[in-house]
Amino acid sequence: MKNSLRLLLIASLLPLGLNAAAQLWTNLDGQKMEAEFLARKGDYVSFKKTDGSRYLYPYEKLTLADKARIDALAEGGNVVDSAPSSDTGAASATPPAPAAEAAPVASKFARQLTGKLVALKGKSLIPVPATRLDGTKFYAIYYSAHWCPPCRAFTPELVEAYNKIKSRRPEFELIFVSSDQNADAMKDYMVGDKMPWPALKYSDPRSGSVLPRPDHERGIPNLVFVDANGKDLSTSYTADGDYLGPRKVLKDIQKHFKL
Repeated sequence: MKNSLRLLLIASLLPLGLNAAAQLWTNLDGQKMEAEFLARKGDYVSFKKTDGSRYLYPYEKLTLADKARIDALAEGGNVVDSAPSSDTGAASATPPAPAAEAAPVASKFARQLTGKLVALKGKSLIPVPATRLDGTKFYAIYYSAHWCPPCRAFTPELVEAYNKIKSRRPEFELIFVSSDQNADAMKDYMVGDKMPWPALKYSDPRSGSVLPRPDHERGIPNLVFVDANGKDLSTSYTADGDYLGPRKVLKDIQKHFKL
């Protein structure tokens, strides 16, 4: 009886005209997307788009109603349209076997960053789990510092842009690389500007072996756009060392994602 009631609850949460294989989902900006729910993975939801591709979307970016649907589906499994029973003619609803989800293969870039990232939680920096980069296909690397006035002027603009891009394109992530004078200054910078992205641990940039840039690209603020293998897609400098600035790269990122 409990299972029947649970299935009825899940079915009632599905949009009219759609079954579990093709549902409409709405983010906090009111944008709708059509995809099949596969599984809840911590802070992310695994979806399959109508073209068959799979991606992860932040759970917190969905509306309260869609979160309720996710919770119900995650607990009870996807449902299928009811069909008459061959014996009694009564309608029935049976959850299918859970959809198989291939384990995400970490990209070369993600493997390079495993165990080296931190992120804000309140006013503290905590280690970032390796799964944070699951499904990430494009990265922006932000070289910046609290003591740098042009950086301080650009960072709020970048925070606003990042939140919009990330809500629409969960396959995108930004990594902050600090040029601050110490770890406390780096943390104060992240807290003060409410940086929503992960950062390289303060000790790692000092080694020069993680996320290095050519000598002619050492100035800040410096924003770089790369693919999952670390290949440059857009940089703040020309090959001759002329400084173009981070806003040029940000525009290229927005253009890439057609935003």
